Amino acid sequence: LAQPLLLLLLLLVLAVRVPALLRSAGGADRAPMALRAVNVVGAALLFAGTVAELVLDPEQDRMDVPPGYSQGAVRGLYLACGSCGAAAWACVLGLALFEARCGRNAGRSTRLWLMLSALLACLRFASDVERLSTGSAPLDGVARARLGVFAVSAVVGLVALCQPDSPSDAAYAQPAVPSPSAGPASPGRGSGHGARLLPPAEEAAPAEGAEGKRNKEATASFWSRFTFSWLSGILWLGSRRALEQSDLFSLQTADATAHTSAEMAAAWRWEQRRRPGRGVFLRAFHRAYGPYFWTTGLFQVANTSLMFANPLLINTLVRYLSGEQPLSPTAAVVCALGMFVANSAKSLALGQYFFRGFRLGLRAKSAIGQLVFAKALTLAHEERSRFGTGAIVSYMQIDASKMGDALPYLHLLWSGPVTLIIATVMLCNFLGVAGLAGIFIMVFSMPLNTQLSRKMGAFTRRTMALRDRRVKFTSELLQGVRLLKLFAWEPSLLEQLGERRTAELKQVRNNLLLGGVMGFFFTAIPLFVTLATFLVYSALGNKLTAATAFTSLSLFQIIRFPLLVVPMMITRVIDLSVVNGRLSRFLNAKGREAVELDGGGDGDSVVGGDAPISLEGHFLSRLPAAAGAPAIELHGAAFRWPETAVESDKGKKKKRRKRSRLFGHGAHHSAESVRSALAEQGSRAEEAARPPTLSALDLSLSRGSLTIVLGPVGSGKTSLLLALLGDMPRLKGRAVLRGEVVYCAQEPWIQNMTLKDNVLFGKPFDARLYEEVLGACALAADLEQLPAGDRTEIGERGINLSGGQRARIALARACYQTADLYLLDDVLSAVDAHVAQHLVARCLHGLLRERGATVVLVTHHTCHLSDFDKLLLLGPRGACRGYAPPRELLGALPRSSSSSVALAEMETARAAAAPPTPRGGDAKGGGGQGGATAGGAKAAGGGGGG
Repeated sequence: LAQPLLLLLLLLVLAVRVPALLRSAGGADRAPMALRAVNVVGAALLFAGTVAELVLDPEQDRMDVPPGYSQGAVRGLYLACGSCGAAAWACVLGLALFEARCGRNAGRSTRLWLMLSALLACLRFASDVERLSTGSAPLDGVARARLGVFAVSAVVGLVALCQPDSPSDAAYAQPAVPSPSAGPASPGRGSGHGARLLPPAEEAAPAEGAEGKRNKEATASFWSRFTFSWLSGILWLGSRRALEQSDLFSLQTADATAHTSAEMAAAWRWEQRRRPGRGVFLRAFHRAYGPYFWTTGLFQVANTSLMFANPLLINTLVRYLSGEQPLSPTAAVVCALGMFVANSAKSLALGQYFFRGFRLGLRAKSAIGQLVFAKALTLAHEERSRFGTGAIVSYMQIDASKMGDALPYLHLLWSGPVTLIIATVMLCNFLGVAGLAGIFIMVFSMPLNTQLSRKMGAFTRRTMALRDRRVKFTSELLQGVRLLKLFAWEPSLLEQLGERRTAELKQVRNNLLLGGVMGFFFTAIPLFVTLATFLVYSALGNKLTAATAFTSLSLFQIIRFPLLVVPMMITRVIDLSVVNGRLSRFLNAKGREAVELDGGGDGDSVVGGDAPISLEGHFLSRLPAAAGAPAIELHGAAFRWPETAVESDKGKKKKRRKRSRLFGHGAHHSAESVRSALAEQGSRAEEAARPPTLSALDLSLSRGSLTIVLGPVGSGKTSLLLALLGDMPRLKGRAVLRGEVVYCAQEPWIQNMTLKDNVLFGKPFDARLYEEVLGACALAADLEQLPAGDRTEIGERGINLSGGQRARIALARACYQTADLYLLDDVLSAVDAHVAQHLVARCLHGLLRERGATVVLVTHHTCHLSDFDKLLLLGPRGACRGYAPPRELLGALPRSSSSSVALAEMETARAAAAPPTPRGGDAKGGGGQGGATAGGAKAAGGGGGG
């Protein structure tokens, strides 16, 4: 009767497997031929054996007919079920041939079906053996055919259990998904320090650890996955020598940060569309990882179910050994084997549960950290000031860690109470009322355990605080050891260090003493529980037998775990609720007002990337501008930094609560509300009356143009770049940016890694582009001086580099990112004049202009004016004093030495472009002009050399 169900399941398998084979038929990776041959031969033999049973089975004429059924009806049912079995194996044979043609092993669904059919064959074999042993069926050809079918089914099932997955490059490649973003994306997702932080998927580097070996888990069989034997090779290697980076497996796509963060970002965008501004983080997290989480829970169901097989089998065996229960030797052996199988399966299920749980925790940590980081890049300035850097870092580290650490144990919330209820019922069934005595002791001991745990946590926090204090003091001593030696302060400072160490050791001693007390209670409570239970059981007049004692002890061991874990899980749930509130509040915070013209990759395009914009607002497009079209537009734009809040919202709430306690509620409370509302209106009016930081900005930068921004100190040159990025709030007007944006800050940001890794910044290595960038940024000579070339390890914040080297490395990182818009904030300030000239000529005019990139350079150096297409001159309060070619704005420049040099250089360029002067009366004047020009050129050269 199971044959029709197997056929139905196989049809579902075919509906899933065949399209997957068609998609992967042209793949480069092919599975070994031997395994595919076993599948084909096994399916063919089973099909032949099933058909032979249908043709040769004489039992169709003498099978037992249930009451109310005719012989013909039973025979027809038998033939129909057998035909379903034959059809199923025919389909399996066809599928095996098609998989062999595609060069693929059997899929997971196919192997599960083969293992299920092997299990049913084992049950049928047990029935056949019983009938043959009792003589109810002869050992004829049909019986031999059935035994042969069982043998082949068992072999095919074992092969399916041990058959690996087909190799596939898709398990290691980055997914083609857009970069995660928690809201409206920033103009290029720039770091603010030289390069984009979230490159598009098509530009992303391979999965983390791609330089390592291929992860064997991707092709592991069911047996290898359950026993973790795919790790045997690396564990054996680790037992012989220390492991290196190249020995480790590369991450699979599902575990890579790019994939997990993209899933989480997509789920959060879905939540925002459903509840704009009121999204719940846990709901989005469940949408992203809910299926994986609940699938992991199935292993906990198996673990909880198998947990109660041991007490029942122990009771049966002990009663059999003591003579209380008659049992055949075969049944006793089956019970003993059942204990082994149940404990082995329970161990495998528990291992898989925690493996998947901790893997989900790691995915959650990386996804939450990336989601918070992406949101931090798109926060409005006032929201960023309200949260602060410390809170954002706490969300990325502390909250993400709490979420990841709690996930492996969340299923204990339901399995703990279920285990407790079932074990209590079984205990009362074996011991009666006496079983409740031990449970009462365990329940009453929980407050003591909770109190000791809280005390232990408090001692641990004090220990950590004292340790941090001592370590901080030690670090300060080591940093100031020169001053300490010069003033001979060693004795007094060593005494202070000793006092801190003594206080720390005293707290450590208290912590260890309390840990010993907790260990004593945890060890003694099971003894007290057993003693009280058996005393009450004997006092009630019951006879304590070995079966009762051993069964009760095993049940008490089962009950002990949920009683210890459930209070801990309650604490974790409280932590998760706090994390959910914090992350939801942060992710729902107001972002920048920038609107993506191409919809940000979600398919909800606002307007085409090249279409003209007539509305007010801040508009971004990741699509580059057309040739000759404006890449950056500002029309009547004004920007202003918001005023820094004097006190935080938390401080305001505390003050309001304090006023309420002092003066009470009622009329005074309403008066306070009126006054606070009036004060808020007044602050808004003051905010509106403040002058803008940047005003009257009307400019249009065509694609491929080079623009230089000049102005006195405090005129808002850096603020202009931040306004283009969307960091500064817009008051009015329109701002449009088209293309990927790279922003290079004035203060270089260097990572603690090699110079090469700083330049690549996660992008794939391109030797030609890399050499071009190093040459354009004048780093070739520096590589010869560094001890290991571009593989030299750079210290934290570039401590082992000069200021000019740090600036050029940050510029090289920016140039290696193939963007469309480059916003460079005074990158020439830390380099010498001749190096600056090289950067302008080779990098800006050479590398970036050849790409067709649009460059905006903020600088104080006016000696490079002739190298730029447009000059943007800012006034003292951010007002635009002019935007035109540099020669047209020379009169507006301040009369300084640098401006004189710039004027002379412009005159040189103008004289070179003028037609030759005819000989005659003006020849002398022409010569004088030429001499002046030559002198100007010389002065320019001298200035450059200086």
